[in-house]
Amino acid sequence: MHAYEGVLKLLAGSGIRHVRDGFSDRIIELGKCGIATTVIADLEGNSNGGKGTVRTIVERIKAINASGRYIDAVEGPNEPDNFWPRHKKVYKGYGYMHGGRGFIMGAIEFQKDLYGAVKSDPSTAGLCVIGLALCPVYDPLGLSPNPLAERELAPYADWGNFHSYPGNNPYNVPFPYAGLERYYWQSNFPSISLDEYPWALEVYAPPYSPKPMAATEAGYPTHREGVSELVQARYIPRLCCEYFRMGIKRTYLYELVDEFKEENKEDPEAHYGLVRWDLTPKPAYTALKSLLDLLKDTPEEFVPLILNYELFVTSSKGYFRTDFLHHLVLQKRAGDFYFLLWHEISCEDVSVVPHKELFHPEMNVNLVIKRPIKQAVQYCYDNSWNMIPRELPAEVNTLHFEVSDKVTVLSITLWN
Repeated sequence: MHAYEGVLKLLAGSGIRHVRDGFSDRIIELGKCGIATTVIADLEGNSNGGKGTVRTIVERIKAINASGRYIDAVEGPNEPDNFWPRHKKVYKGYGYMHGGRGFIMGAIEFQKDLYGAVKSDPSTAGLCVIGLALCPVYDPLGLSPNPLAERELAPYADWGNFHSYPGNNPYNVPFPYAGLERYYWQSNFPSISLDEYPWALEVYAPPYSPKPMAATEAGYPTHREGVSELVQARYIPRLCCEYFRMGIKRTYLYELVDEFKEENKEDPEAHYGLVRWDLTPKPAYTALKSLLDLLKDTPEEFVPLILNYELFVTSSKGYFRTDFLHHLVLQKRAGDFYFLLWHEISCEDVSVVPHKELFHPEMNVNLVIKRPIKQAVQYCYDNSWNMIPRELPAEVNTLHFEVSDKVTVLSITLWN
């Protein structure tokens, strides 16, 4: 219980407001802390806590949500190509089947039946149904094609789903850049498979087209062959921003706490957490919490204003791909705008073990707002991964500042 209380304190204090898990007795407690659960709906006996038929899954959701909307989304079976039997054989000790069939037809029918059961019940019809996610082993070259057909599951999910763990991207022609001989092949930055060469979306989105996608697992392990804890801190806020920028409806980081103690750092499953096994936060936890604290707002809906602006790099210090300056524009209910900016560049060379950490100079950037600026404050990470404010001088409607490979935030108040 002591460990759970510590985990709950870290979760509630992080600013994270959505979690993904199986059924548990703690969903209501999380909901009362303002944290909604996406429940993984799977078959009896699986590791995610699923139990019974599609109908009994819906009944469990109704029972939990009887006094509040503690579960706000339902996800189809987790990686059925990894955990369901093929050809009626038990795979890895699991034997999940639906209607007497395993993967792939049984999993497809399960997703269809799940969607129908959730949407046909007035008590659950308003919940978001997320599609099943496959184990990320397929490729865009057709050597290992996605076994789901194009648009096959679109009628049976509100959002599509994929598990996107950024790694090197070999599905392009390599080129030298930013200290790497084969950029993309030797990189691991957050948008590596989603933006310029979006193989992950090309492989996993078509079965759900034209529905939007969710990423129900994404993250970086800090084991020996993974990223360093400091690079994880540089990447995690960028990953959340990149996925939001790319239109991913919701991103679930895998995971909050390292699953078990493993001092040799050989097993990645022991090191995906934002928090270590002993419940001490890694720098990535602090970096994400600091960003979420800065951006939090009241939950009431409002219509954001359209802001006309120009953003351009004035000096990139040898980095000629200025399109790697990425940004988001957000607005709070009180009216202030928040520009989130970062240099989307690889912070590691993944061709060596351990990875070689890379450091890049800041880009000089100009932001021109087509309205007079009253006040502008820049928030940057300090050495402890807290966002520290610094007021910027505004030349009527122009701001000059620097952007690094860490997320920086500009809070801008305009004259009425």
